[in-house]
Amino acid sequence: MAWFGMQMVGVTVGQGRLPPRSRHTCINQQQLDRRADKFQKFFWNRLTISKNLLLLQGVQRPHSCAMMLQELHGDTNNRSLSPWTYRLYRDDRMFPHEIVVAECLCQGCIINQREEQNYNSVPVFAPLMVLRKDQCPSDPNKYILKKVLIKIPVACTCVVPKVIT
Repeated sequence: MAWFGMQMVGVTVGQGRLPPRSRHTCINQQQLDRRADKFQKFFWNRLTISKNLLLLQGVQRPHSCAMMLQELHGDTNNRSLSPWTYRLYRDDRMFPHEIVVAECLCQGCIINQREEQNYNSVPVFAPLMVLRKDQCPSDPNKYILKKVLIKIPVACTCVVPKVIT
């Protein structure tokens, strides 16, 4: 099963409160580029997962549950009961435009070297701060830039299925 998704958590500006709409000022492309560059240098230069991970994984790593049953060695994402791979998520309205995210490879979990459907592989989410640009309502050539906290899948784990009562 290929599970992939991102969820919006909320807008965080200042001390975590939503500012009134009037506080967001419209900025031109040059101002947007400067703010996005500053944001990426401050927040994103500290991250360890990068596109290099995808390059290393791309050729040599299996990308299906059936293929994972034969490997089960190496990095944590390959040895997990709920193996996952990494994908590049792109959104041109966000800064950075590309984010590396985890994608579960199995519906069930790998138990005794076979996929067991009595358990579920589910993504593990972590919050991540990004900038989101929206078009300015009063000027289509300008933008509103907001800090947004999103939840991204960073790994997968094995769980007992939810019981519906």
